[in-house]
Amino acid sequence: MLRRAFLQNALSLSLAPSGNILAPPSGYLDQKLLPKTNPARDFDFVFFTDTHLQPELSAAAGCAKCFNQINEAKPEFCIAGGDQVFDVCEQDLGRAHMLFKRYRQTETELACKVYHTVGNHDVIGLNQRSPVEPGDPEYGKKLYEDNFGKLYYSFDYKGWHFVVLDSIGIQYYKIFSPHFDGVQLAWLEADLAAAGPATPVVVVTHVPIASMLGSLSSEQGPGPIVANSYAVHDILAKFNVKLVLQGHLHLWEKSQYRGTEYLIGGAVSGFWWKGKMEDGTSEGYTLCQVRGDKISTSYVTYPWVASDHLT
Repeated sequence: MLRRAFLQNALSLSLAPSGNILAPPSGYLDQKLLPKTNPARDFDFVFFTDTHLQPELSAAAGCAKCFNQINEAKPEFCIAGGDQVFDVCEQDLGRAHMLFKRYRQTETELACKVYHTVGNHDVIGLNQRSPVEPGDPEYGKKLYEDNFGKLYYSFDYKGWHFVVLDSIGIQYYKIFSPHFDGVQLAWLEADLAAAGPATPVVVVTHVPIASMLGSLSSEQGPGPIVANSYAVHDILAKFNVKLVLQGHLHLWEKSQYRGTEYLIGGAVSGFWWKGKMEDGTSEGYTLCQVRGDKISTSYVTYPWVASDHLT
């Protein structure tokens, strides 16, 4: 709730695009596919994030519509950027199990492999209103791991190296604290070193490590980015990181730092299945097209009218 309030306040500043920040797209954008001249190297994948699947607001139907449109582009795989469900961080275990089951059923609409990223709404008990206590065996990330596997990991595809990170920290008593612990940072540096300095890399994190909006403050405090993001930048700067894909903020934003593009990929759910974000970002996802050693990204919306489902 606080993050949504922050976003509403921050977006009310009506930020104009400047420098390397891109304005949000408006209206439906076609999936314009670039020609593939080298099938051994060229490929497409989709980054979608913040589906916030729930039984309310026809969210499952919205996700299914989005996933079926993604299939039309025939991506070789998808990466889900976190917050697959809404909400297990402050609800009971019965709803948590129901949500993960319903999400996995809905995701079967996709015709390709999906790699997952943990988001804050995917973590049980990450809110002081949650009835689940830290001593419960299912408190934390266990149910997420049971459904999707490792919290952070990497994989290779056609000469590119992909790294998926866990930005969801738990501090004190049920307090969400976005950061990367020392163990994960050491793993990240070793993983990238093993991939080699010349290998093109894509990094995925739910909570952003770089964002213009996230650098702002409001009455709710500092912007919602990872607390120790500079430690990550120091590691990434040593390697050939082409793109960092991020979620959490539900808007479309691109920026650059040290030669790396940082992208916030909007949200399948838009403003939590209640329409567009206040900056104009519609419900959608990011089409990523790799051609040789370059990658292009575009935001694609899909035909969903939230007002038809608010009753």
